[in-house]
Amino acid sequence: MSELSKMSTNDLLNYSYGKEKTTHTSIRRACIILAMALVFMLMPLLPGINTHFTADAASVTASGRTTDLVYVRNSASTSSKSMGLLKKGTNVTISREVFTSKTSTSSTSRWYQISGGGKKGYIRADLIKVTKYANVSAMTTDDLNYRKGAGTSMSRVGTAGPGASVRVCLPAKAAGSNATWYRVYYRGRYCFMSGDYLAFTVAGKKGMAGKILAKATNGGSARYVGTLDKNNCSRVMCIKGDNGSYVPQGMAYTGSRYYIVFGMDGTKQRIVTYSTNGKRLSSSGFPFYIGHPNAMTWNPETKNCYIFKGSQKTIYTWNPATNRYGKATTPYSSSGVAYDKNTKKIYATSLSGVRVYSADGRFRHQKYFNRCYHSGKTYVQDCGAGRGYVIHALSSGNKFGLNYLDIYRVSDGKYLGSFKVYLGELESVIVDNKGYVQLLVNHGGTYNDWIWKTPINVNDLK
Repeated sequence: MSELSKMSTNDLLNYSYGKEKTTHTSIRRACIILAMALVFMLMPLLPGINTHFTADAASVTASGRTTDLVYVRNSASTSSKSMGLLKKGTNVTISREVFTSKTSTSSTSRWYQISGGGKKGYIRADLIKVTKYANVSAMTTDDLNYRKGAGTSMSRVGTAGPGASVRVCLPAKAAGSNATWYRVYYRGRYCFMSGDYLAFTVAGKKGMAGKILAKATNGGSARYVGTLDKNNCSRVMCIKGDNGSYVPQGMAYTGSRYYIVFGMDGTKQRIVTYSTNGKRLSSSGFPFYIGHPNAMTWNPETKNCYIFKGSQKTIYTWNPATNRYGKATTPYSSSGVAYDKNTKKIYATSLSGVRVYSADGRFRHQKYFNRCYHSGKTYVQDCGAGRGYVIHALSSGNKFGLNYLDIYRVSDGKYLGSFKVYLGELESVIVDNKGYVQLLVNHGGTYNDWIWKTPINVNDLK
């Protein structure tokens, strides 16, 4: 059948598409486990879904073949320039699904961006048979709609709550928008969800973390061993603040909860609690003015969160169970703080170095070692810790450009190496349950800041 001939508008697949956040019922949340079980039961019935999992959304592609002699077009339109012909049965790689209508999911209103047979361009969906979809693990980061087509004008099929597991099959583009959506497999059907609310699973890369042990030093000049950016990190969840506070400053992690302290000098400071799937659970305001919070950690020994200001001995405490606030002091001024569940120690960082304290709430000083130095102006942010390693976050003079992660081994006080970070202003660091380093990033005075997961795992630092 020729390219300009008209086919039936009935889709061969069952479509739906996702929107921005929306309200989500508790009943629907309760069905997630049942739905996931249904997905895996139906997986063998799905045509051509492979079992490869990737950590990079850019590598989400599908496979297909032409069903007739077809023109490859320069854009998603039959009136655009022809890039050549492909024979019937030519195998192609599909990198994106493009919708040309805001309301129709007809195969004649969709195009595939392809490469194959020595050609690159676009072919209308009615002339391509998809033989294998990608199968990439991802989760939703907020309540959102899923729809029948790419874009918020498409019919809504249902809603998914935060933390829902989906299988991403192919990137998609909505008509009249540059926003990225994805064809996903969710609850036994193909549907579409907004890429703004999907977090892709990042696999560990032992080489990235392991190589930083090559030249351990006693501080000195920074030695850069890698770069962290959107190409090798993935979003965990969106952080939005509450009640007028919207600038994230410090992050604490319990293993099942994130505590984020928000606020700047002269603005309202609050601590907001999130579940590990990104759901905001509660919000608490300080009963007194504290100035500029800079860092925070959770100490299971005392059941308190410790909030550090920049280069101050006075710190603040907050008990999440009782919502009680208090004050404490440390022997030395510090700007970053982290509790290490493996060594059961508190680490505090500053422009001068790293200090080790007892975790009994008394902050008894036990050790000190020098830190490395970066050229130009740097600002001390927070730090994270795990398995006897301290991961120190700093920002440069251009806080929303270049930032740094420095890694230290506490047992001998050695500096191991630094990563350059290009994600936004790096505010805080934690080590998650599996050992991966996660970053709290401020994206510049918006209400949509993010926690990012890096490929660095402290378990690889041996």
